[in-house]
Amino acid sequence: ASLPLINAPALWTEAGGMENAGAGIKFASVDGGLHHEAAMFDGTGFDYPGGWPEGGLGDAANNNGKIIASRAYFREWDPPAPGDGNTWPGENGTSHGTHTGSTAAGNQVVAEYLGITEPLSGVAPGAWAMSYRVFYASVNGNSAAWNAELIAALEDMVMDGADVVNNSWGGGPSSMGGEADPVDEALINAANAGVFVSMSAGNAGPGNGTSDHPSSEYIGVAASSTDGTYGAGRLNVTAPEPISPSLQGMSYSAANFGPLLPIGEVISNTYVTSTAV
Repeated sequence: ASLPLINAPALWTEAGGMENAGAGIKFASVDGGLHHEAAMFDGTGFDYPGGWPEGGLGDAANNNGKIIASRAYFREWDPPAPGDGNTWPGENGTSHGTHTGSTAAGNQVVAEYLGITEPLSGVAPGAWAMSYRVFYASVNGNSAAWNAELIAALEDMVMDGADVVNNSWGGGPSSMGGEADPVDEALINAANAGVFVSMSAGNAGPGNGTSDHPSSEYIGVAASSTDGTYGAGRLNVTAPEPISPSLQGMSYSAANFGPLLPIGEVISNTYVTSTAV
């Protein structure tokens, strides 16, 4: 739903079709890492840019022609958890970078979810992708990125020749920007070097005063909502009557015990009071 919301199809027409949108552009993601096995980052039909080394920059194991650069930034004193020591996210790593990166530059795919088939793509599916992994699952349970890693990734991204960078992260209003903020200085320097820098506005939100990195050299992009969703389950009490409205449409989540509920089914059960249990 986000593509027509931002009028992407009109831009695709000017580009000569969706498949050409972003062609020739090197898009960088400073996040949790792009995954070469994700369908939206399949390298089929892509070649490395002219003059680019075979296997791309950084980790060739994650590069495939669609992804052309892959680097990770691990703290020596807080190394990755077992299975998460690659430039792409492991089973304990965050999928956030692959999610936001595919929103921007993911290939066109056909997704199936809860029996629904839906074509999906990024805004610029013809673009190359560059992955800079700063968020990872560590042995100490840390998943945040420190200033040192963020600055190193931003500097490498500029040196590698990125045209655009997406940074879907932020510390809220404490990220004041300007000369006193070293990460913001790195963002400003990247913009001054010719990279189009995009920051998420309100990663600490929603709410007033939760946007961050306010410098005018780059843009801050806020989220929007649409009228469609693939929602989580809801719990309704149907008897005995009369039923309070507060017992309708209640959200729930999976328990830490017992088998998982089947997805996409409506299930009815007789309720038992907590006192009886």
